Amino acid sequence: MSSHLPPNYNPALLHRYLSHFNRDPFKSNVIDHDAVGYATVEERAARAKKYNEVASEYYDLVSPLYEQGWGQRFHYTPIFPGKSIAESMTAYEHEFARIARLKPGMKVLDLGCGIGGPARTITKEVGCNITGITNSAWHAERGTQLTEEAGLEGKVTLIEGNFVVYESFDAAYSVESLCYAPDPAEVYREIKRVLKPGAPFTFHDFAMTEQFDENKTEHSKIRNWIEFGNGIVKMPSVPDMRRGVLSAGFELLAEEDMAGRSKAAPWYYGPAGDVSWAWRVSGWDDFFRVVKMSPFFLFIANSIYQVLILFGFAPPETLTLMDTMWYCCRSVAIGGRMGIFTPMYVFTCRKPLKDEKGSGVAEQKQGQKKGELKKA
Repeated sequence: MSSHLPPNYNPALLHRYLSHFNRDPFKSNVIDHDAVGYATVEERAARAKKYNEVASEYYDLVSPLYEQGWGQRFHYTPIFPGKSIAESMTAYEHEFARIARLKPGMKVLDLGCGIGGPARTITKEVGCNITGITNSAWHAERGTQLTEEAGLEGKVTLIEGNFVVYESFDAAYSVESLCYAPDPAEVYREIKRVLKPGAPFTFHDFAMTEQFDENKTEHSKIRNWIEFGNGIVKMPSVPDMRRGVLSAGFELLAEEDMAGRSKAAPWYYGPAGDVSWAWRVSGWDDFFRVVKMSPFFLFIANSIYQVLILFGFAPPETLTLMDTMWYCCRSVAIGGRMGIFTPMYVFTCRKPLKDEKGSGVAEQKQGQKKGELKKA
Protein backbone atom coordinates (compact mmCIF):
# COMPACT_ATOMS: atom_id res chain seq x y z
CA MET A 1 0.00 0.00 0.00
CA SER A 2 3.03 2.30 0.22
CA SER A 3 2.46 3.29 -3.43
CA HIS A 4 -0.27 5.69 -2.31
CA LEU A 5 2.31 7.87 -0.56
CA PRO A 6 5.16 9.62 -2.37
CA PRO A 7 8.69 9.01 -1.02
CA ASN A 8 9.59 11.46 1.76
CA TYR A 9 5.93 12.48 1.85
CA ASN A 10 5.37 15.91 3.39
CA PRO A 11 1.75 16.65 4.41
CA ALA A 12 2.43 20.36 3.83
CA LEU A 13 2.49 19.70 0.08
CA LEU A 14 -1.09 18.44 0.22
CA HIS A 15 -2.21 21.23 2.53
CA ARG A 16 -0.82 23.91 0.21
CA TYR A 17 -2.52 22.43 -2.83
CA LEU A 18 -5.92 22.01 -1.13
CA SER A 19 -5.79 25.60 0.13
CA HIS A 20 -6.35 26.78 -3.46
CA PHE A 21 -9.69 24.94 -3.66
CA ASN A 22 -11.13 24.67 -0.14
CA ARG A 23 -13.39 27.44 1.10
CA ASP A 24 -12.46 27.02 4.77
CA PRO A 25 -8.75 27.92 5.22
CA PHE A 26 -8.65 25.96 8.48
CA LYS A 27 -9.58 22.67 6.78
CA SER A 28 -6.62 22.14 4.48
CA ASN A 29 -6.21 18.45 5.32
CA VAL A 30 -9.49 17.29 3.73
CA ILE A 31 -11.13 17.98 0.37
CA ASP A 32 -14.06 20.38 0.27
CA HIS A 33 -16.02 18.34 -2.27
CA ASP A 34 -18.74 20.96 -2.66
CA ALA A 35 -16.19 23.69 -3.43
CA VAL A 36 -14.42 21.41 -5.91
CA GLY A 37 -17.54 20.38 -7.82
CA TYR A 38 -19.46 23.64 -7.67
CA ALA A 39 -16.77 26.32 -7.73
CA THR A 40 -18.07 29.79 -8.49
CA VAL A 41 -16.89 31.96 -11.35
CA GLU A 42 -15.18 34.19 -8.80
CA GLU A 43 -13.36 31.27 -7.14
CA ARG A 44 -12.06 29.98 -10.46
CA ALA A 45 -10.97 33.50 -11.48
CA ALA A 46 -9.05 33.90 -8.21
CA ARG A 47 -7.23 30.60 -8.84
CA ALA A 48 -6.41 31.65 -12.38
CA LYS A 49 -4.31 34.51 -11.03
CA LYS A 50 -2.11 31.91 -9.28
CA TYR A 51 -2.00 29.32 -12.05
CA ASN A 52 1.76 28.82 -11.95
CA GLU A 53 1.71 28.32 -8.18
CA VAL A 54 -1.24 25.90 -8.35
CA ALA A 55 0.36 23.79 -11.10
CA SER A 56 3.79 23.73 -9.41
CA GLU A 57 2.36 22.64 -6.07
CA TYR A 58 0.22 20.00 -7.75
CA TYR A 59 3.17 18.40 -9.54
CA ASP A 60 5.39 18.58 -6.47
CA LEU A 61 2.68 16.54 -4.75
CA VAL A 62 1.77 13.96 -7.39
CA SER A 63 4.75 13.47 -9.71
CA PRO A 64 6.30 10.60 -7.71
CA LEU A 65 2.90 8.88 -7.77
CA TYR A 66 2.62 9.42 -11.53
CA GLU A 67 6.00 7.81 -12.08
CA GLN A 68 5.15 4.86 -9.84
CA GLY A 69 1.81 4.30 -11.53
CA TRP A 70 2.43 5.19 -15.17
CA GLY A 71 6.18 5.35 -15.72
CA GLN A 72 8.21 8.19 -17.23
CA ARG A 73 5.51 9.49 -19.60
CA PHE A 74 2.83 11.63 -17.94
CA HIS A 75 0.28 11.69 -20.75
CA TYR A 76 -2.68 9.81 -22.19
CA THR A 77 -2.55 7.92 -25.46
CA PRO A 78 -4.81 6.21 -27.99
CA ILE A 79 -4.73 2.43 -27.45
CA PHE A 80 -3.48 0.67 -30.56
CA PRO A 81 -4.35 -2.93 -31.58
CA GLY A 82 -2.09 -5.54 -29.99
CA LYS A 83 -0.26 -2.99 -27.84
CA SER A 84 -0.20 -2.33 -24.10
CA ILE A 85 -0.62 1.17 -22.70
CA ALA A 86 3.17 1.66 -22.53
CA GLU A 87 3.65 0.30 -26.06
CA SER A 88 0.82 2.51 -27.31
CA MET A 89 2.51 5.52 -25.72
CA THR A 90 5.74 4.78 -27.57
CA ALA A 91 3.94 4.25 -30.88
CA TYR A 92 1.96 7.43 -30.36
CA GLU A 93 5.06 9.48 -29.52
CA HIS A 94 6.65 8.29 -32.77
CA GLU A 95 3.50 9.34 -34.66
CA PHE A 96 3.38 12.64 -32.79
CA ALA A 97 6.97 13.39 -33.84
CA ARG A 98 5.93 12.85 -37.46
CA ILE A 99 2.86 15.07 -37.05
CA ALA A 100 5.06 17.73 -35.40
CA ARG A 101 7.34 17.66 -38.48
CA LEU A 102 10.48 17.01 -36.44
CA LYS A 103 13.65 16.19 -38.38
CA PRO A 104 17.19 15.02 -37.54
CA GLY A 105 19.42 17.79 -36.21
CA MET A 106 16.56 20.18 -35.48
CA LYS A 107 16.75 22.36 -32.38
CA VAL A 108 13.40 21.64 -30.71
CA LEU A 109 11.60 23.17 -27.71
CA ASP A 110 9.49 20.91 -25.45
CA LEU A 111 7.17 23.09 -23.37
CA GLY A 112 6.18 21.56 -20.04
CA CYS A 113 8.47 18.55 -20.48
CA GLY A 114 7.68 16.74 -17.20
CA ILE A 115 10.50 14.31 -16.46
CA GLY A 116 11.32 14.07 -20.15
CA GLY A 117 9.78 10.74 -21.14
CA PRO A 118 8.41 11.87 -24.54
CA ALA A 119 11.55 13.93 -25.25
CA ARG A 120 13.78 10.88 -24.80
CA THR A 121 11.53 8.72 -26.99
CA ILE A 122 11.35 11.38 -29.71
CA THR A 123 15.06 12.18 -29.83
CA LYS A 124 15.91 8.47 -30.09
CA GLU A 125 13.41 8.09 -32.91
CA VAL A 126 14.16 11.29 -34.83
CA GLY A 127 17.68 12.40 -33.87
CA CYS A 128 16.75 15.98 -32.99
CA ASN A 129 18.13 18.02 -30.08
CA ILE A 130 15.46 18.83 -27.49
CA THR A 131 15.42 21.49 -24.79
CA GLY A 132 12.63 20.83 -22.30
CA ILE A 133 11.37 23.41 -19.84
CA THR A 134 9.29 22.75 -16.73
CA ASN A 135 8.17 24.85 -13.78
CA SER A 136 8.97 21.98 -11.40
CA ALA A 137 12.47 21.67 -9.92
CA TRP A 138 11.73 18.02 -9.14
CA HIS A 139 10.87 17.36 -12.78
CA ALA A 140 14.11 18.93 -14.01
CA GLU A 141 16.25 17.07 -11.47
CA ARG A 142 14.59 13.67 -11.89
CA GLY A 143 14.36 14.03 -15.67
CA THR A 144 18.04 14.91 -15.95
CA GLN A 145 18.92 11.81 -13.93
CA LEU A 146 16.81 9.60 -16.21
CA THR A 147 18.29 11.25 -19.31
CA GLU A 148 21.82 10.51 -18.12
CA GLU A 149 20.85 6.92 -17.37
CA ALA A 150 19.55 6.65 -20.95
CA GLY A 151 22.83 8.02 -22.32
CA LEU A 152 21.08 10.99 -23.96
CA GLU A 153 22.83 13.90 -22.25
CA GLY A 154 23.67 16.40 -24.94
CA LYS A 155 20.60 15.39 -26.94
CA VAL A 156 17.97 16.17 -24.28
CA THR A 157 18.39 19.05 -21.83
CA LEU A 158 15.77 19.72 -19.15
CA ILE A 159 15.67 23.02 -17.30
CA GLU A 160 13.47 24.57 -14.65
CA GLY A 161 11.85 27.76 -15.87
CA ASN A 162 8.75 29.36 -17.27
CA PHE A 163 7.58 29.41 -20.88
CA VAL A 164 9.83 32.42 -21.50
CA VAL A 165 13.08 31.44 -23.22
CA TYR A 166 15.34 33.52 -25.41
CA GLU A 167 16.47 31.39 -28.33
CA SER A 168 15.33 30.66 -31.84
CA PHE A 169 14.07 27.11 -32.28
CA ASP A 170 13.46 25.10 -35.44
CA ALA A 171 10.28 23.59 -33.96
CA ALA A 172 8.29 23.42 -30.74
CA TYR A 173 5.85 20.96 -29.25
CA SER A 174 3.98 20.38 -26.03
CA VAL A 175 2.23 17.37 -24.50
CA GLU A 176 -0.55 18.07 -21.96
CA SER A 177 1.06 21.23 -20.60
CA LEU A 178 -0.34 24.40 -22.15
CA CYS A 179 -3.76 23.82 -20.59
CA TYR A 180 -2.30 25.00 -17.28
CA ALA A 181 -2.13 28.61 -18.47
CA PRO A 182 -5.49 30.42 -18.14
CA ASP A 183 -5.03 32.39 -21.38
CA PRO A 184 -4.08 30.07 -24.27
CA ALA A 185 -3.48 32.93 -26.73
CA GLU A 186 -0.91 34.55 -24.45
CA VAL A 187 1.09 31.31 -24.21
CA TYR A 188 0.88 30.69 -27.95
CA ARG A 189 2.21 34.21 -28.62
CA GLU A 190 5.21 33.56 -26.36
CA ILE A 191 5.94 30.31 -28.20
CA LYS A 192 5.69 32.04 -31.56
CA ARG A 193 8.23 34.63 -30.40
CA VAL A 194 10.97 32.02 -29.86
CA LEU A 195 10.44 30.13 -33.12
CA LYS A 196 12.20 30.77 -36.41
CA PRO A 197 9.97 31.94 -39.30
CA GLY A 198 8.26 28.94 -40.87
CA ALA A 199 8.88 26.73 -37.82
CA PRO A 200 6.16 24.20 -36.87
CA PHE A 201 4.45 24.20 -33.48
CA THR A 202 2.36 21.18 -32.46
CA PHE A 203 0.59 20.54 -29.19
CA HIS A 204 -1.46 17.73 -27.64
CA ASP A 205 -3.60 18.96 -24.77
CA PHE A 206 -6.49 18.61 -22.36
CA ALA A 207 -9.64 20.33 -23.64
CA MET A 208 -13.37 20.45 -23.21
CA THR A 209 -14.84 19.35 -26.52
CA GLU A 210 -17.45 21.16 -28.54
CA GLN A 211 -20.07 18.93 -26.89
CA PHE A 212 -19.36 20.62 -23.54
CA ASP A 213 -22.15 22.94 -22.40
CA GLU A 214 -21.20 25.41 -19.67
CA ASN A 215 -24.88 25.85 -18.80
CA LYS A 216 -25.34 22.18 -17.89
CA THR A 217 -24.57 21.68 -14.21
CA GLU A 218 -23.27 18.14 -14.70
CA HIS A 219 -20.90 19.26 -17.45
CA SER A 220 -19.50 22.08 -15.33
CA LYS A 221 -19.10 19.78 -12.33
CA ILE A 222 -17.06 17.25 -14.32
CA ARG A 223 -14.94 20.08 -15.75
CA ASN A 224 -14.29 21.33 -12.22
CA TRP A 225 -13.39 17.82 -11.06
CA ILE A 226 -10.86 17.51 -13.87
CA GLU A 227 -9.36 20.88 -12.96
CA PHE A 228 -8.94 19.95 -9.29
CA GLY A 229 -7.66 16.45 -10.01
CA ASN A 230 -5.05 17.72 -12.47
CA GLY A 231 -3.89 21.06 -11.07
CA ILE A 232 -5.59 23.15 -13.77
CA VAL A 233 -7.19 26.51 -12.99
CA LYS A 234 -9.16 27.17 -16.20
CA MET A 235 -9.70 24.30 -18.59
CA PRO A 236 -9.61 25.48 -22.20
CA SER A 237 -12.20 24.42 -24.72
CA VAL A 238 -11.36 23.37 -28.28
CA PRO A 239 -12.85 26.64 -29.64
CA ASP A 240 -10.74 28.61 -27.09
CA MET A 241 -7.60 26.88 -28.32
CA ARG A 242 -8.46 27.39 -31.98
CA ARG A 243 -9.14 31.09 -31.48
CA GLY A 244 -5.94 31.40 -29.45
CA VAL A 245 -3.80 29.83 -32.17
CA LEU A 246 -5.23 32.16 -34.80
CA SER A 247 -5.11 35.33 -32.68
CA ALA A 248 -1.46 34.58 -31.85
CA GLY A 249 -0.74 34.77 -35.56
CA PHE A 250 -0.01 31.11 -36.29
CA GLU A 251 -1.07 29.37 -39.46
CA LEU A 252 -3.41 26.54 -38.44
CA LEU A 253 -2.46 23.55 -40.56
CA ALA A 254 -4.46 20.72 -38.99
CA GLU A 255 -6.30 19.61 -35.87
CA GLU A 256 -7.66 16.31 -34.58
CA ASP A 257 -8.97 14.71 -31.41
CA MET A 258 -6.56 11.78 -31.12
CA ALA A 259 -9.03 9.98 -28.86
CA GLY A 260 -10.73 8.99 -32.10
CA ARG A 261 -7.70 6.85 -32.97
CA SER A 262 -8.11 4.69 -29.86
CA LYS A 263 -9.59 1.75 -31.77
CA ALA A 264 -8.42 -1.22 -29.66
CA ALA A 265 -9.98 0.07 -26.42
CA PRO A 266 -11.31 3.33 -24.99
CA TRP A 267 -8.34 5.54 -24.09
CA TYR A 268 -9.87 6.02 -20.63
CA TYR A 269 -10.12 2.35 -19.61
CA GLY A 270 -6.94 2.72 -17.52
CA PRO A 271 -7.94 5.75 -15.41
CA ALA A 272 -11.45 4.28 -15.14
CA GLY A 273 -10.00 1.12 -13.57
CA ASP A 274 -12.06 -0.88 -16.08
CA VAL A 275 -10.84 -4.44 -15.57
CA SER A 276 -13.18 -5.76 -18.27
CA TRP A 277 -11.04 -3.99 -20.89
CA ALA A 278 -7.77 -4.89 -19.14
CA TRP A 279 -8.42 -8.57 -19.95
CA ARG A 280 -8.59 -7.80 -23.66
CA VAL A 281 -5.52 -5.57 -24.04
CA SER A 282 -1.98 -6.91 -24.39
CA GLY A 283 0.27 -7.01 -21.33
CA TRP A 284 -0.03 -8.28 -17.76
CA ASP A 285 1.61 -5.05 -16.54
CA ASP A 286 -1.42 -3.17 -17.78
CA PHE A 287 -3.79 -5.64 -16.18
CA PHE A 288 -2.30 -5.27 -12.70
CA ARG A 289 -1.98 -1.49 -13.12
CA VAL A 290 -5.66 -1.21 -14.01
CA VAL A 291 -6.70 -3.57 -11.21
CA LYS A 292 -5.00 -1.22 -8.73
CA MET A 293 -7.23 1.58 -10.04
CA SER A 294 -10.44 -0.46 -10.00
CA PRO A 295 -13.28 0.47 -7.63
CA PHE A 296 -12.94 -2.85 -5.75
CA PHE A 297 -9.20 -2.43 -5.12
CA LEU A 298 -9.65 1.19 -4.04
CA PHE A 299 -12.42 0.15 -1.63
CA ILE A 300 -10.10 -2.44 -0.05
CA ALA A 301 -7.20 0.03 0.10
CA ASN A 302 -9.42 2.69 1.65
CA SER A 303 -10.63 0.26 4.33
CA ILE A 304 -7.10 -0.84 5.21
CA TYR A 305 -5.86 2.73 5.45
CA GLN A 306 -8.72 3.67 7.74
CA VAL A 307 -7.51 1.00 10.17
CA LEU A 308 -3.85 2.07 9.78
CA ILE A 309 -4.77 5.69 10.43
CA LEU A 310 -6.89 4.73 13.44
CA PHE A 311 -3.89 3.02 15.07
CA GLY A 312 -1.39 5.70 14.03
CA PHE A 313 0.47 3.68 11.40
CA ALA A 314 -0.36 6.08 8.53
CA PRO A 315 -0.90 9.85 8.41
CA PRO A 316 -4.54 10.97 8.18
CA GLU A 317 -3.77 12.79 4.92
CA THR A 318 -3.30 9.42 3.18
CA LEU A 319 -7.01 9.07 2.41
CA THR A 320 -7.18 12.68 1.26
CA LEU A 321 -4.32 12.06 -1.15
CA MET A 322 -6.08 8.94 -2.44
CA ASP A 323 -9.25 11.01 -2.97
CA THR A 324 -7.22 13.62 -4.87
CA MET A 325 -5.90 10.92 -7.19
CA TRP A 326 -9.45 9.59 -7.59
CA TYR A 327 -10.41 13.01 -8.96
CA CYS A 328 -7.32 12.93 -11.21
CA CYS A 329 -8.24 9.62 -12.83
CA ARG A 330 -11.98 9.17 -12.59
CA SER A 331 -12.87 12.70 -13.67
CA VAL A 332 -11.11 12.37 -17.03
CA ALA A 333 -12.65 8.93 -17.56
CA ILE A 334 -16.15 10.25 -16.85
CA GLY A 335 -15.59 13.27 -19.09
CA GLY A 336 -14.28 10.99 -21.83
CA ARG A 337 -17.29 8.68 -21.61
CA MET A 338 -19.63 11.66 -21.80
CA GLY A 339 -17.79 13.00 -24.84
CA ILE A 340 -17.31 16.43 -23.26
CA PHE A 341 -13.59 16.07 -22.59
CA THR A 342 -10.47 14.83 -24.33
CA PRO A 343 -6.90 14.73 -22.99
CA MET A 344 -5.38 14.57 -26.47
CA TYR A 345 -6.65 17.24 -28.80
CA VAL A 346 -3.84 18.05 -31.21
CA PHE A 347 -3.20 21.22 -33.21
CA THR A 348 -0.47 21.52 -35.82
CA CYS A 349 0.51 25.11 -36.54
CA ARG A 350 3.28 27.06 -38.23
CA LYS A 351 4.86 30.44 -37.66
CA PRO A 352 4.42 32.39 -40.90
CA LEU A 353 7.52 33.11 -42.94
CA LYS A 354 6.46 36.74 -42.75
CA ASP A 355 4.37 37.87 -39.78
CA GLU A 356 1.05 39.48 -40.57
CA LYS A 357 -0.06 42.20 -38.21
CA GLY A 358 -3.25 41.40 -36.32
CA SER A 359 -5.26 38.23 -36.41
CA GLY A 360 -7.89 39.03 -39.00
CA VAL A 361 -6.02 37.58 -41.97
CA ALA A 362 -5.16 34.38 -40.10
CA GLU A 363 -8.76 33.92 -39.00
CA GLN A 364 -10.01 34.37 -42.55
CA LYS A 365 -7.65 31.58 -43.65
CA GLN A 366 -8.93 29.10 -41.05
CA GLY A 367 -11.20 27.25 -43.44
CA GLN A 368 -8.47 27.00 -46.06
CA LYS A 369 -5.68 25.85 -43.73
CA LYS A 370 -7.37 23.41 -41.38
CA GLY A 371 -7.35 19.71 -42.10
CA GLU A 372 -7.05 16.37 -40.37
CA LEU A 373 -3.64 15.50 -38.97
CA LYS A 374 -3.36 12.35 -41.01
CA LYS A 375 -3.35 14.57 -44.08
CA ALA A 376 -0.85 17.07 -42.66
